[in-house]
Amino acid sequence: MEPEKPASGGRRKSSGRPKRPSSIGLEGLRRPERGGQVPLYYQLGEILKQKLEEGVWEPDTLFPSERELEEYFEVSRAVVRPALSLLERDGDIYRRRGSGTYVAAPKRRVPIRGLIRSLREDRIGGSRIAVLRIREQTNDPTIADFLDVSSGQTVAQVTSILRIDKPICLIDSFFPVERVPWLLGAAVSVKEGELPALGSSPRLSRIHVSFEGSSCGPWTAKILGVRTGDPALIGRVLQYGTPVEESGERPVELTRIVARSDISQFHYEEAAGPLARRRAGGGA
Repeated sequence: MEPEKPASGGRRKSSGRPKRPSSIGLEGLRRPERGGQVPLYYQLGEILKQKLEEGVWEPDTLFPSERELEEYFEVSRAVVRPALSLLERDGDIYRRRGSGTYVAAPKRRVPIRGLIRSLREDRIGGSRIAVLRIREQTNDPTIADFLDVSSGQTVAQVTSILRIDKPICLIDSFFPVERVPWLLGAAVSVKEGELPALGSSPRLSRIHVSFEGSSCGPWTAKILGVRTGDPALIGRVLQYGTPVEESGERPVELTRIVARSDISQFHYEEAAGPLARRRAGGGA
């Protein structure tokens, strides 16, 4: 006798192995609010992202399946899938074909600072700056305008790469040589694998910072070990300071940072200078 066929429109049960449940507990997580202006999938993504960023769930742990998420949060697969896509695009989770979805490693913190601070106070465990190129220029009006330098004044450009276990970001630093007289020689020393001699001038003060999303071009992608067109974070930092024998602050360095957005996030920490010490002590 022939086996009974499923009725029209019916679905055959999968003959594959049942997926093992995740060890991650969802208990205590709030559920998306219905009826508001924020889509359910976006709310769900933010709920899960917040928990992921707390670091409670260990990297490489099997993430809850779509079915588990549907059942706990009481939403449909049409809500779960775009929420997971948001998390995957942000580098919070990753997929293994035929195995499931897993918790990604925490993102590396990319310091929002230029070459001056990086050489003076690089205390990020396991980080390393490698200088790729050094050149001097006098004819870029845009850079000259940012740094407030006169025509013909020498501006140095140092291109370097920051590694934290792996290449994380490219750093392009521009600075007037006469305002930071030791920095060019220090960059040459780093490029040659020698210990740089650091100067105390200028005394650093405020910074101006801007951010934008972009993508990696062919050369940047090659250096950072990603594909051309992969998403990137771009930061521009204008550092002010007081050069030696000057009483007022001047722009001393313009830095452009291009970082991998899948494994990094920008982080700012104030320099431990006189201004920071006065704030910590409650002074004016």
